[in-house]
Amino acid sequence: MKSKYPFIKKFSADIGISEDILQQAFELEKEFHFRVLKETDPDVRKQLYKDIYDKVHTLYGKAKLPVKHNPKMKLIEKFSDSFTGKNILDVGCGNGDLLRAIRETSDPNKLVGVDGSDFVLRDDYPLIEFIKADIIKFELNQTFDFIFSDNVIEHIAPADLDTHLNSLTRMLKPNGKLIILMPNKLFGPSDVTRIIDYTYMNKIPAQGTHVNETTYSEIIRILQKHGFRKFKTILPIPKLKYLFPKVRINAKFVAFLENQDWVIKLLYKFKINGQCFFRLDIFLECTQ
Repeated sequence: MKSKYPFIKKFSADIGISEDILQQAFELEKEFHFRVLKETDPDVRKQLYKDIYDKVHTLYGKAKLPVKHNPKMKLIEKFSDSFTGKNILDVGCGNGDLLRAIRETSDPNKLVGVDGSDFVLRDDYPLIEFIKADIIKFELNQTFDFIFSDNVIEHIAPADLDTHLNSLTRMLKPNGKLIILMPNKLFGPSDVTRIIDYTYMNKIPAQGTHVNETTYSEIIRILQKHGFRKFKTILPIPKLKYLFPKVRINAKFVAFLENQDWVIKLLYKFKINGQCFFRLDIFLECTQ
């Protein structure tokens, strides 16, 4: 196991999931990864998504993880009081942590979460509407001031991405904001493939459920085709982005930096415990 999965012990210790579960998950996800990328029928892809997430959520559910504080609280700090009186949609909402964080720290008008999985979707939190639906292609009879795509796009095959983004843009109000968070493939892999490469230095591509890890440059080009014209992001330096969470800069500047080979090579030199420290995770505020 050690030679085939050189980082499994370290990754297991860091996230608190057993090596056995991680190995099983990787093999399941790897098979899905290459099947869904090759599949040309959207209905078959839809079934593949359902099957893999039913399996891995069941598998990961066997891990006895400690209860943590809501991990989305720091994300919400980046928006100050922007949510007051607004309608907010979280697509791929999982267990609703993001929406709960918004509800607990501000006074929005409406909170809606959409997810396709029975294993993570919850319906026991007051004042939040949870809807089970296919997140690739769906329609709600309302529009939103903010739509969150929080670590979702990397799970959507490129063949389904335009359909997914069309669904989101139809429900975005004029002057509304689409908020996208996802890993940057230049500092990947960021899924269970970390049992093979846990350096965040892009030595191998993701081979698990991350079928579409991308970069600032790539995702901005795609979003421009869907009518988005303005892209802002947070400060890309770890300490500064926490000291000044509400500051925004032009995301195209970060896209420019990631296209400079010397910049990426320089960032790879800054390591802690063998892992790249400056990872330029994608954070985009997109407006049309």
